[in-house]
Amino acid sequence: MQPSRVAALCAASDGLDGGEEAVVPGSESSVATAVRAARPADGLTIWLLGNAGVLVVDSTGRRIAIDPWTSDWLESRSAANPEPVIRQRPARLTSEELADLVDAVLVTHEHPDHLDPGLAHTLPAAGVPVVLPQGCLPAAEACGYPASALRPVAVGEEIDVVDFAVEAVPAAHAFDGKGYGSYTEWLDERGAHRAVGYLIRAGGRVLFHGGDTVMWPGLQDRLRAARVDTCLLPINGRDWLREERGLVGNLTARESADLAAACGADVLVPVHFDGAVGNTGFPGELVDYASATYPHLTVALPGRLGVHLPPIDA
Repeated sequence: MQPSRVAALCAASDGLDGGEEAVVPGSESSVATAVRAARPADGLTIWLLGNAGVLVVDSTGRRIAIDPWTSDWLESRSAANPEPVIRQRPARLTSEELADLVDAVLVTHEHPDHLDPGLAHTLPAAGVPVVLPQGCLPAAEACGYPASALRPVAVGEEIDVVDFAVEAVPAAHAFDGKGYGSYTEWLDERGAHRAVGYLIRAGGRVLFHGGDTVMWPGLQDRLRAARVDTCLLPINGRDWLREERGLVGNLTARESADLAAACGADVLVPVHFDGAVGNTGFPGELVDYASATYPHLTVALPGRLGVHLPPIDA
């Protein structure tokens, strides 16, 4: 995304392009019914919500969502959003369903396909707290989120979020000025992170949701030390044309598989492949590459019923 537009806040999201027609393979039913009915006896159950959004349920019935983009804010023209986008397919929950279902929301960074401005009133009205990096607190408040609903977290800090142990990890989601493909951590003027990933410990599993990121030195070692068993990683990638338009990219499908394997994970759930037209990815490429290169790695694409992950630490 163009950093200047982010600084102005609530502009079009990173990698989003409103200049193409969407190909929607039929309407998709909401996953709300399946989420409400889920009673996992152990471990965790995961649903994809679209784009980078996921919903996680533990055996006690507690539910958190990460990076939910459920409103039509980005698809609607306004002074704050002069270039509406086209979603490849609808979100799998409405904003009202999301607010009714979840106990908390985690946001990895302030781009509005992750920090949805259309949820600024819906989530607080339902009493749903929003955890986000310290550096994007001003962006959230500028989008209309009340300070009372926001719970900022610093990199390296571990907090309890409705009995999910959550730790923020740096993400490389800013251009470093050294040319194509060169990225660095996204920091504010005080050095606070504006983009993170999250380690999540619950249900005998250790998940890593990378948010928007590329590889950075030491990431795989940090994840291995945390004993990550399940990675949720973007696969929409990056290219010269998108970077020329100021769009900050992510891991490719192959890089996500490489990272998951390198950190010792057993499961890889791809995200950020079905968001806005012009910035999508190809799960089939990931499956082909992972099955040929890392046969021990399970690539999971949770459908309407979600995917259950049994506990690893008994």
